[in-house]
Amino acid sequence: MAKSQVTTFYSYKGGSGRSMTLANVAWALASNDEKVLAIDWDLEAPGLHRYFHPFLSDPDQGESKGLIDRVWDYIEQLGAQPDLKDRFKLGDCSDIVQPLDLPLKGSGCLDFIGAGRQDEHYSRKVGGLDWNGFYQRFDGEAFINAILKWARNRYTHVLIDSRTGVADTAGICTSQLPDALVLCLVYNRQSIEGTAAIARSIKEARKAQKKPSLKMEFVPSRVEERSTVEAARRHTAQRLIDLIEGGPRKVEQSLRRAEVRNYSWCAFEEKLAVFEEYPDERGSLLDAMHDLARRITGSAKIAIRPVDADVLSSYWRRAAFDDPRLFDLRAISDQPTLDAWSQVQFWLDDAVANDSERPEWLMSLAEAAMGFVLRRDNRLSLRTGATFAETAEQLARRAYNEEPTTYATRYALILDDIAGLLQRNGEFEKALSLSLNAELLWRADRSPIAKWRHARLLDRRAAILDTLGRSDEVIETYKEIAEIYRAIGRRSLPVGNEIEPARTQRLLASKLLERGDGGGAERAIVAALKLLSQTTSTPRDRDLGEIIEILITRLKVAMEIGDERFEKVAGQVLLHADRILPADGGRDRIHNELFLCQSELYRRRGQFDEALFRIESTSADFQSLPRVALQKAEILLDAGREHEAMETLLSNIRSGAPLTEQALGLFRRAIASSELGGLYFDELLSTLTKSDEQGASTFIPAMRALTDKMRHDGTDFSQLVPLLQTFIRKPT
Repeated sequence: MAKSQVTTFYSYKGGSGRSMTLANVAWALASNDEKVLAIDWDLEAPGLHRYFHPFLSDPDQGESKGLIDRVWDYIEQLGAQPDLKDRFKLGDCSDIVQPLDLPLKGSGCLDFIGAGRQDEHYSRKVGGLDWNGFYQRFDGEAFINAILKWARNRYTHVLIDSRTGVADTAGICTSQLPDALVLCLVYNRQSIEGTAAIARSIKEARKAQKKPSLKMEFVPSRVEERSTVEAARRHTAQRLIDLIEGGPRKVEQSLRRAEVRNYSWCAFEEKLAVFEEYPDERGSLLDAMHDLARRITGSAKIAIRPVDADVLSSYWRRAAFDDPRLFDLRAISDQPTLDAWSQVQFWLDDAVANDSERPEWLMSLAEAAMGFVLRRDNRLSLRTGATFAETAEQLARRAYNEEPTTYATRYALILDDIAGLLQRNGEFEKALSLSLNAELLWRADRSPIAKWRHARLLDRRAAILDTLGRSDEVIETYKEIAEIYRAIGRRSLPVGNEIEPARTQRLLASKLLERGDGGGAERAIVAALKLLSQTTSTPRDRDLGEIIEILITRLKVAMEIGDERFEKVAGQVLLHADRILPADGGRDRIHNELFLCQSELYRRRGQFDEALFRIESTSADFQSLPRVALQKAEILLDAGREHEAMETLLSNIRSGAPLTEQALGLFRRAIASSELGGLYFDELLSTLTKSDEQGASTFIPAMRALTDKMRHDGTDFSQLVPLLQTFIRKPT
C-alpha cells in the first residue's frame, strides 16, 4: 500500500464549510480507488456523519461507539490496570470503524469513526474529559499516536475533521497528527486574521518541535461573486504571503483557484455534491472538491467518476430528513451576538408558538440561546438576556417531557446554566429553585459522571445559601457533597477534577470554624489533607491555589481551636508545602500565613512585641493586605499604643481598603481609649471623605456639625462611630 497521508481540515470559525469540504474530498478519493478513513474530531459539535448518513447503517449515531468512547475506554482500562503492559491495544480501532456502503466500483473504500455514540451520556463524556489531564496523567499523546499508527497501516488517506478555534482538541488535530492541513475560511476580517494567526502558530510549533513542515491548503468558501471579492482576496493574500510559496500575485492566484462558491442548496441539507450536481458541470462544487483532492494528493489522476443517477437517488432516499434550521443554528452560533440575536429571537418566538416542533430542534435552540446569554462578550440587554434564558428553559423542558431519557442530561445542564445566571444577577431564591429541579435529574442518573455533575450543582447551591446567610444549610450541603465524592471514588472522577473532594472538605472546615465547631472543622481539614496526599499526579497550575488554601485553613483551624500542638501542625503544613508545591508556587504565602497565625497566638497570650514581630517578618505585599493591617491594629490597641493603631487603621482606609464591621469596631476602641479621641475622629471623617466622596457629600457635613457640639460638651466621641456604618463595605 502507498504511503499513508493524514490531512486535517480546520477552520478558525464555524460556518466555513469545513465538514462539507472534508466529506466531499473523502468521496473524491474513495471513488478513485483510495482507502480513506474519515474521523470526526469535532467532539463539541459533531456533524460529519450527517454528510455520510445515506451510506451508514447507523445514520444518527445512536448506537455506534466513536472517538470519545474509545478515549474513555482507554482511561478506564488504565485506571483499573495502571501497570498494563499492552496499554495501547485499544489504539486498534477496527471495532468502532463504520464502513460506508458506497455505490462504487473499484478497490476504494470510505470508513468512518464518529465523534461518539449520540446518546444521553455523550455530553457528559465530552464535558468531563480534560485533554490536558488526559495527556499528562494517562500518556494521552502516545495513545493518540497509537490510533494514528493503526490508521496509517490500514488506509492511504486519513481525513480529520477538527474542532474550530483554539481548543485543546484543535491543537492536537492541527499540530500533532497531520501531514497536511486544509484551512477553510470565509472572506471576512475575523476569519482571515484568525486563520493566518493559527497557521503561523502551527508553523512555529512544528518548527520548535523539530517536526517537518506541513503542507497547507487555504480554501476560501461561501464566495458569492468572484468579481466582488477582489479586495478581500488581496487582503487575504497579504496576510498569507509567508505561508504560500510565491509572490503576492501567485498567492492571489492560488486563492482564486481554491475558492468555493456559495451553493444555495448546501444551506438546507448536509448533502454530498454527488447527489446534487452532474459530473461534467464545470464550476460545480463537485468539480471544486475533486480539484482540491488533486492538490492534497499531488495526483493529477483524481477524476470525477460517474455514478448511475437512479442508484444515487435510491441511496438518498435512505437518509432521514434533518431539520435544515439545525445547520443554520450551528452557523449562526458562531456569529457575533448583536449580529445573530434577532434571528435567534425569531426562532424562539416561533418555537413557543408552535406545539409541533421536534424535540431536537427545541433542545438545540435552547442550548444556542443560553450560549449567547453566557458569552463573555455578551452585549444583550439584561431584559433580552432574561427573555432568552426564560424561553430556553421552557423549550428545553418541552423536549425533556417528550423524550426524558434522551434529553435529561442536556435539560439539567441548561437548568444549571440558568441558575448560575440568576445567581450572578442576585436572584438567589429563583436560582435555588432551578438548581433543585436540576438536582432531581442528576439524582435519577447513577453514573459517576452524573454524580459528579450533582456535586458541582450542590457546590453552586452552597455558594447561594452562603450569600443568603443560611450557614447551617451551607454546612449540610457541603457534607452532602463530601458524601457524593466518597461514593464516586477518586478513580472515577473526570480527568482534571481530582482536587474537588479536598476542596469540599476545606470549605466545610471553614464554615464549621465560623460556627464555632472547632472539632468538626479539624476533622474536615484533616480529611482534606488526606485526600490531597492521595493525589499522585503533579498539581496543575489551576490547582495550586486550592492546595495553598487547604494548607492555610489547616493552620487557621489549629490556631482557632487553641491547639497546643500548633507548632507541630505548622511543621506538618510546611512539609506538605515543600512536597506538593513548586518552589515558586506559593511557599512564601504559606510562611506568611504561618507568621500571621503565630502573631495571633502571641496576642492572645499578651506577648504583643512578639506578635508584632511576627507580622513584620512577613513580606511587604502581605502586610499591605487589609486583614493583616487590621490584625496589626488590634495588637497595637491591646498593647496600649492607640496612636500607632489609629495610624495603621487610617492608612488602611487611605490605601483603598473597605470600611468593614471589624475595622469600625477597632476605630471605636482607638477613639474611646485615647485622650485624642476627638482628633482621631476628625481624621477618620477626613479620610472617609477622600475615599468615598459620593457617599460622604451629604453625610459628613452633618457629622462635623455634631462633633463640634460634642467637643464643646466634652462628650465621648466613640459614641459617634456606629453612625458611620453607612460607609461599611463587604471585603472582596
